Amino acid sequence: MADSVLLRLIDFVLLLPFFFVFSIAIPLIDSQMCVPSNWAPLHPKLLIDLKTQYGEKFGDYLFIEKPFFFVGLIWVEIFLLWPLSVVCTYGILTKKQWFQKTCLVAGVSCVTGMAAIMAELLGSGRGSSKLYQIYVPFAVFGLVATIRGFIPCTVANKKTNGGRKKRA
Repeated sequence: MADSVLLRLIDFVLLLPFFFVFSIAIPLIDSQMCVPSNWAPLHPKLLIDLKTQYGEKFGDYLFIEKPFFFVGLIWVEIFLLWPLSVVCTYGILTKKQWFQKTCLVAGVSCVTGMAAIMAELLGSGRGSSKLYQIYVPFAVFGLVATIRGFIPCTVANKKTNGGRKKRA
């Protein structure tokens, strides 16, 4: 029972906020990276300004310069991590049994992307303390989500024998 409460606490306090942020930020902010700047803006000016201000305020050269590997990671976020984040948010809120599997896939996807970003920040020497403060929590989230994906869920209201009585 205590392990079940601890897992629910981890799900609600650590994982739900990140999955919720991914569910909103990926289509509204991150997806702007994939649209060529000479195209008519697909996003409202407010969102474009928000992304621009973030890049300038935190010195996030990945957002400003749009290196190809980073744009590729954003495409992976759009087609894999975003849908998984929406599904995981739903799975946490409704206590679905399949949450463990989707959490594992989302966590591995996040860790993989963060490994590439951390390698870039460390290898280029351009990673500021502000950038690490932004990206490291997402790497930790990915690790927590991956580990959570390996921990079996316990279901309190699980039916046994399809609701029939056991015969001797």
